[in-house]
Amino acid sequence: MQISRSFLKPPANIPRLPEWGREVVFVPEPEYVVIPLQYPGRILYKPSVKIGEQVGQNHIIGRSRLGHCIHAPVSGVVRDILAIWSAKIFHVPAILIQRSQRPALPLPEVFQQYGIPLEAASSDTKLKALGVISPWTRPGRYQEEVEEAFPEIRKIIIRAVDEEPTVFINDVIIQNYTLKITRGLVHLAHLSPRAEKILVVSDYLKEWAEQQFGKLVKIVVARSGYKHRISQLLVPKVAGIPIPLNAAYRAHGVAAFSAEYLLNMVDALDGTAPFTGKFLTVAGTSIEKPVTVKVTVGTTIRQVLKYLKLDGNRYARILVGGPMQGIAQYTDLTPLTKTTHGLYLMDEEEIPEETNLTCTNCGRCTRACPVNLQVHLIGRYAEYSMFMETRDFHTEACLECGICAYVCPAHRPLVQLIQLCKKFSGISNEYPQQQSECGASSALERWELDFQNPNAVDSGVASGDGDQPVAVRN
Repeated sequence: MQISRSFLKPPANIPRLPEWGREVVFVPEPEYVVIPLQYPGRILYKPSVKIGEQVGQNHIIGRSRLGHCIHAPVSGVVRDILAIWSAKIFHVPAILIQRSQRPALPLPEVFQQYGIPLEAASSDTKLKALGVISPWTRPGRYQEEVEEAFPEIRKIIIRAVDEEPTVFINDVIIQNYTLKITRGLVHLAHLSPRAEKILVVSDYLKEWAEQQFGKLVKIVVARSGYKHRISQLLVPKVAGIPIPLNAAYRAHGVAAFSAEYLLNMVDALDGTAPFTGKFLTVAGTSIEKPVTVKVTVGTTIRQVLKYLKLDGNRYARILVGGPMQGIAQYTDLTPLTKTTHGLYLMDEEEIPEETNLTCTNCGRCTRACPVNLQVHLIGRYAEYSMFMETRDFHTEACLECGICAYVCPAHRPLVQLIQLCKKFSGISNEYPQQQSECGASSALERWELDFQNPNAVDSGVASGDGDQPVAVRN
């Protein structure tokens, strides 16, 4: 008897939330920002400022080996440079800037600081100087800095969809910044005239997107299911080019980035602003309608929740990201960075009473895996520290999408077990260290305590509360 494959698949259809706010809430600049300088496996910045130095908004405060820059998102004084735990649980150096009323640094002076006049800067130089990684050199999956030559771009994929079922920033951006998206598409046409441009949108936006952008770009619909929006699966499918799961898109002639990235690219190419603001969605089971906010890079979770009138203490866990791939934070003082797309607030009832139970070999994780890994076997090997034995199971192909853990009846931390295999089997070293610096002794806690002291804050520097609190279910 022939049994269809779909029948064998466990229920792993993670639906997107039915409703979310279409408007953008702008969170005011906080009284201080914390800017991580390194993202292991990604871009590594060296500080170009010193403690006590006055900086204007837009000032270059860090520069990478290949000339990519990171900027002061607020004007103020550099109060400290010290290692912290980032949102992705990397132990990295960070710059603490206390906000002041100092004027912003004009863009021509930013380019002068970079070492080239604005009017003489090429497109690639503008992107580097204003903190946007060039899509022509960006490998795609890990955004590593590389000097190798890539083949000519044949396909440009702009994702106006988000992976996580509780994140909607690109849906909101494409509807609220239509003219700027159009300008970005025009830029792409000039920069890469021979490449095919493809805009991926949600199904409900297809007709609207055809009317708005159809003359400039091909419109492709992404299905609403979570598995259909995972970038490593979506991009090769849309491009029509087979790309190995652990390979760089650019090595196969494909450039892929989000609609939000396109906005920042427009600002850089027009020479109007560096990348210092970030869109993200704040969602949770008890939040009636997720809200999209735009925050200053370096704003802490606590500052965002305070502005939205959300009490962080009422939630059992705060995740940076979403419920599928998000990372739980040990403190709400974690700063939000250029790679933060969402906050997910978990209630106590969402957390299983018992976790990491013994594997029952039911096989649900393996049947649900979108890349057909033997998840149950990998997990068992990892439990007994037999990491080298997992090399033959190709753990490097794992997308870390979280579906295996979602369907596991024993609530086993399968993604974390696979991460350990990647780290200790010698295949990959891209994964975070264990958190060890928690509590009031950490730099983040100490900095927050310092700013609770009125004498430590310049007069006139304060961040207000939001006028419209986010609706929370009782």
